[in-house]
Order: sequence, then structure tokens, then C-alpha cells
Amino acid sequence: MSKTIYCDKCLKEIKVRDDLVTSTLLFEVIPYHEDCYTKDLKGIKTLFLDNQPLNGFSGNVLFFLAIIIAIGWIVIAEGSLKWLSLLAIVPIGYRLYSYYNFERYIPS
Repeated sequence: MSKTIYCDKCLKEIKVRDDLVTSTLLFEVIPYHEDCYTKDLKGIKTLFLDNQPLNGFSGNVLFFLAIIIAIGWIVIAEGSLKWLSLLAIVPIGYRLYSYYNFERYIPS
């Protein structure tokens, strides 16, 4: 299982998982080097680039929080309001997509 992951900004290979930052640009998950990500946040892309990385501590906290909210909403909500719990699937889907398409291919 080998796939080369390239930074969207500098187009260089990302070799270490600690250097990988994934974020959403509109509805697309984009891989960055950590330094390139901070530089892109200061540019014009700030309007469309998410300030919250999908991977790392904050991404993992958001992932587990979304799972808890989705399960809680299904249990607590009545009738057709249970369908609103599907909105919590969006951050869960982004996080899983980030892991399966980028993070698992890069060694720790």
C-alpha cells in the first residue's frame, strides 16, 4: 500500500505524517505541508479555505464530538427531526475521507 501524497501549494511530496495538514477548500479535501497551510491561510484563499484542519488534535475532537451529537440527536429527537442528525455526518465523512485518502499512506 503505497501512494505518494503531494502538497497542493508547493507540489512537493509529503513524507512525514506530522507534516501533513488536510483541510477543506470549498467541498474538496486538500493536503498541505504544515508550513504551506499557514501561508495559504494568510492569502486570498482564506475566504474558501477552512481554518480548522481535519487531522490532528482538533480534527479528532471534532470527529468524536460529531459522533456523540449524531447519536444523541437520534435518541433525543422526535419524529422527522431525527433526520437532522444526518448533518453531523458531514464532519465525520470529511475526517474519514482525509484518513483513507491521505494519512494512512504516510508513515508516522
